[in-house]
Amino acid sequence: MFTERNFTTSPVNVTQGERLSSDNMKGRVYTVSLGDLNQTAPHKKVKLIVDEEQEKGTKIALTNFYGLDTTKDHLCSLIRKWHTLIDCFVDAKTSDGFLLRLFVTASTKKHNKQQKATCYAQQSQIKQIRKIMTSILTKEVKKSTLKDLVPKLLAESITEEITKKAKLIFPIQNCIVRKVKTIKRPRFDMAQLLNMHTESSVPIGAQKEEVKAE
Repeated sequence: MFTERNFTTSPVNVTQGERLSSDNMKGRVYTVSLGDLNQTAPHKKVKLIVDEEQEKGTKIALTNFYGLDTTKDHLCSLIRKWHTLIDCFVDAKTSDGFLLRLFVTASTKKHNKQQKATCYAQQSQIKQIRKIMTSILTKEVKKSTLKDLVPKLLAESITEEITKKAKLIFPIQNCIVRKVKTIKRPRFDMAQLLNMHTESSVPIGAQKEEVKAE
């Protein structure tokens, strides 16, 4: 998913007695701009959590996807006067057991050749569009593993499908998955983590973190 894998160096206490330095790293969450990872979409921020050390004594930490967020200035730029803002969230579980909460936002769009300044949607239309958002997000999350789902969220292919289907009810624009939170994670599986780091036809899905002990 990301072209840049070694995105930071993080300080950690040295091993003391039974307290290993790798144990001090596990569970740390890093928020990184997508522009630093992929040189694209700097308005998106990716959260990565340290799950395990690559190999004992290598000082390389393996991270897993933990969340996605959008910068406040970009969200503010999407708000339009005299338009209806439609927002909803969905809780869904991936096929490999990650329970995610996804937040989607969109705004209405003027019809072609519309002369009226405002384009407010009726409450019934808003409910129908929210229903479309919920069904599409739930379907995509349930049929995908975490490794397959994250590229879809970054490429915004899901929101394009929402925009296409919502057009039949009321035209919408600026439809984005503005936030993704990990509500519950399955029991740690080293095979799943290594699968995230397996080389594929696209850049790998998780990041490696270089850890230097003090």
